[in-house]
Amino acid sequence: MTLRLDVVQPAPPRLTAVATDRYLDSAGARVGQSVDVRLDGHSLPVRIVRSVRALPTTATPDATTPTASPAPTTPAKDGGALLLDLPSVNRVLQAKYGEALAPTEWWLRPEPGGTSGVVTALRAFPDLEPSQVVVRDELAAGLRDDPFGAGPEAAFTAAAGVAAALAAVGFAVSATGSLRERGAEFAILRALGAPRRRLARTVAVEQAVLLVLALLVGTALGAVLPRAVIPLIVLTPQATHPVPDVLVALPAGRVALLLAGVAVTPLLVTAALALRRTDPASALREQGGEAR
Repeated sequence: MTLRLDVVQPAPPRLTAVATDRYLDSAGARVGQSVDVRLDGHSLPVRIVRSVRALPTTATPDATTPTASPAPTTPAKDGGALLLDLPSVNRVLQAKYGEALAPTEWWLRPEPGGTSGVVTALRAFPDLEPSQVVVRDELAAGLRDDPFGAGPEAAFTAAAGVAAALAAVGFAVSATGSLRERGAEFAILRALGAPRRRLARTVAVEQAVLLVLALLVGTALGAVLPRAVIPLIVLTPQATHPVPDVLVALPAGRVALLLAGVAVTPLLVTAALALRRTDPASALREQGGEAR
């Protein structure tokens, strides 16, 4: 006895894709246009809905075979790449030809703290080469240790430290010069009976205002310049820009410590100069004998 079942299925979706700029240039296509893409020996119409500079895992010189994953890409050696949805592709292939595209790559997201166990278990399979298991943390460590990326990172770190030291010394020198120039003014106020602590507070407030304004401007520039410069100079071993782009992170704790280190030196110098005991008469004589 032969039993045949006919199951009503929804119509297959219309395939859409994200294309790289290089693919659009090589294919002479544009966003919104439909192109014919060969998948598993069959030609399927695909509508391009968006363009990007590059796609991860496809920017390699020897990328000549299609890659199937939860979001498969179809890279070409010199012609860019397309990003498609694997379930949608399989539904179209099944409806038209009764076939499906088998994945050749799987992306896994382990639970926090479970990456090492998953990697160890996968690399222990006898029919799987350890090099086939690509770990995101290992890639990140390799990029951090790579000379093309470590060099600019070390240079920017050193430049930040030197800039902070120069800023602290410059503020201290400026505060010292300002207090010396106003020595006669303070001497007159002291001779008229102004308390030394009140004068010290006045000087501290004046210098603090200038220091806070300078730190705000410096922090804004320090937040903008790295994000604009570092992605341009950090390169891969192939002397190309990494994909995805470099992520510039400024930890709030370290930034706060850096700002505190810049501010503490001029504040201590200002407090020491403002609280030191001086003779108003001698200070006036040093300024030219303006007191009578």
